[in-house]
Amino acid sequence: MSMSPVSWYAALLASGLLLIIAEVFIPGGIAGVVGGLALLAAMGVGLVHFPAPWGFLSAIAIVVFGGIALLLWVQIFPRTRTGRRIALRTDGATHKSAAPLSDRWLGAAGEAVTALRPGGIALLDGKRHDVLAEGGEWIAAGAAIRVSAIRDGHLIVRDASASP
Repeated sequence: MSMSPVSWYAALLASGLLLIIAEVFIPGGIAGVVGGLALLAAMGVGLVHFPAPWGFLSAIAIVVFGGIALLLWVQIFPRTRTGRRIALRTDGATHKSAAPLSDRWLGAAGEAVTALRPGGIALLDGKRHDVLAEGGEWIAAGAAIRVSAIRDGHLIVRDASASP
């Protein structure tokens, strides 16, 4: 059983709208793009299969009402309970990046909390730090380590039991 053009039009229109709405909750952009393509396909079906003025008017209605819906969405959604939970509340202008590492860490001794393969967590001066093992070597968890360099904002460590 084949679908009539009106059924295709309604199905494409409904699925396009639902996919665009789902894009808010499904990250990645794929649902929104597929939803937009479904709306374009609905416009095409309407233009081809509807009588002279109605196909064009349906395409114009999709564009106009889509624009109005987008404008209302941008204005109203961030104020809703769901919108407040998923939208950013600040613009990030006051956020600061981490302070640059000082040379005081050079030569510091500590312990690998996790296996360093080559990255991991180490305990230095009683604080946990992200570290990288020198030369990409693997260092077992619990091994004694020593900071050998600071490169590009990373603490580079080596196995303290290995020869210098």
